[in-house]
Amino acid sequence: MKLSVELYTLAQRFGDFNAVEIAKKAGFDAIDYSYYYDKECDDVLGDGYKEYAQKLREHLDEVGILCNQAHAPFTFKYGMEKNISEQKYLWMVHALESASILGASNIVVHSITVPEGVNFEEYNIEYYKSFIPYCEKFGIHIAVENLFARDTKRKRLTGKLGSPAELNSIVEKINSPWIVACVDIGHAALTGYEPEAFIKGMNPNILKALHVQDNDYIDDRHILPYTGELNWEAIMSSLKKADYTGDLTFEIIKYLDRFPDELFSEALKFSALVGKHLISIFNK
Repeated sequence: MKLSVELYTLAQRFGDFNAVEIAKKAGFDAIDYSYYYDKECDDVLGDGYKEYAQKLREHLDEVGILCNQAHAPFTFKYGMEKNISEQKYLWMVHALESASILGASNIVVHSITVPEGVNFEEYNIEYYKSFIPYCEKFGIHIAVENLFARDTKRKRLTGKLGSPAELNSIVEKINSPWIVACVDIGHAALTGYEPEAFIKGMNPNILKALHVQDNDYIDDRHILPYTGELNWEAIMSSLKKADYTGDLTFEIIKYLDRFPDELFSEALKFSALVGKHLISIFNK
């Protein structure tokens, strides 16, 4: 099991190339490359996307760190055309190819929110299936993530693929080796499940990726394990019992955001120590 960190916060502060070096020095084995922040029209997903990805891949190799997974943009919305004539769909395809150049096995692609009266599962099955030819071409898997939605009227969170049954169902109905599941540990806690129970309820044959974060069961905190209220010993034990073969990928954006530049490297190093401790629990 490799220890990975989402590059979002690092790259926002220090740029992609410096961020990769900082992650390596902190003790991470891999990075989760983020395509969803203010770069969708420049070299990362624009005309020069292949060249940019190749340069970054060369830098990853020089530094000695992997890219194990990636996160696609959020900009595609309901009603847009599901083909490359739509600019935001084209960016999604570019993200798949770019992530494959970086070496990622999986790229997380969020499901699309649909209007009332539209069948959510049917629409998203069609959406995910549209990418399968590109997955085959580039050799990369799409990971479907358990999400939540905010009911502002009732001031509560609701599930969006928020149960193991729903997440299993959509991936199993797509029925392609290129479409797998990513369990976000924190999201599971927000939609009525203990994360260890959510993992237990997953089809182990499709669970291939994680977003690892802690919270308080109230909001999507994205903080470091052991700084919230989740039971990390139980979570790692559940992954072990599920014969999980993927990596441990930290998505601790709001934890890292708290630290000034002068403390950032040390905060990241401590994060890596926490991650290695979790892996040691899994390996017992």
